[in-house]
Amino acid sequence: MKGNELIATESIKNTSDSRVFRVQKYYRNLGICFLIFFVLAGIGAAYAVWIAPPPHNKFVQISFLSLVLSFFTGISLWILLAYKYESLTIQNESVIQQGVIFRKEIDLSSVKQARWNLVQGGGIKLKSLTEKISIYFDNFEREERLWIIHHFQSHLPESVQQNWEMFCHKVAIPLRDYKPEEFQPPGADEVLLTRKRWDWYFVPLILLTAVLGIIATWKFQLPRLLSAPLLPTMLWLMLRYGTPKRGMVCGRISHDKEFVKLWKHIAWCSIFCLIIFVMLKLLKLPG
Repeated sequence: MKGNELIATESIKNTSDSRVFRVQKYYRNLGICFLIFFVLAGIGAAYAVWIAPPPHNKFVQISFLSLVLSFFTGISLWILLAYKYESLTIQNESVIQQGVIFRKEIDLSSVKQARWNLVQGGGIKLKSLTEKISIYFDNFEREERLWIIHHFQSHLPESVQQNWEMFCHKVAIPLRDYKPEEFQPPGADEVLLTRKRWDWYFVPLILLTAVLGIIATWKFQLPRLLSAPLLPTMLWLMLRYGTPKRGMVCGRISHDKEFVKLWKHIAWCSIFCLIIFVMLKLLKLPG
């Protein structure tokens, strides 16, 4: 198949056909950061309620706050569980995907369709008559991605592989030729994220929430509203100092179907939480 030699480097050829891959440490650090963020946010919110309890519908407001914080704290814990328990095992013709809860196994000889995906970092979806496994290369380190790509490309029949040429051009070759010491300019479907970019996003938001908090405190005599800028400030600092000084190239959100799907799910959950809050508010339960 055209492009085979482009990813079959010597370091890949000389490795064994049996390896176990685990989620890279970046996700552990991300989970810890988000967990700390939402735990501190919960403590701050609880303190604000304690020093100035809401005069009306205290039960509704505390319930809604607990629901929202619990949801995002749960996501943080799930990321940490994924780092600890998830793995991908490749043993010659056998592929085993261990999740937090479920375990899937598929034999490459039984694969009827293998689609190379252009999601951020690249991926492959393997389908047999009875099983389906989706593997996202962004979960692993660069050398591991190259090994996995070469293994699947060389062990799967050409007839079952779909979108390989485009994947090779868009993902495999740039991954092979990547040099961390050299700056990689963003492509047409990518964007350069810099610390200055985060400043432009969050500083106006922080100032706006600060002004609104001051006005709301003066208008409604609720000192806890002065803490409104804390959440965007914490998120800004996390994103800003988690970004390299020279910036990093990322795929545009609109081109990452899985990411869009995730945030659509989060949006629907947020709308559900808002509906519950409004319903509780309308019921006017005693605080």
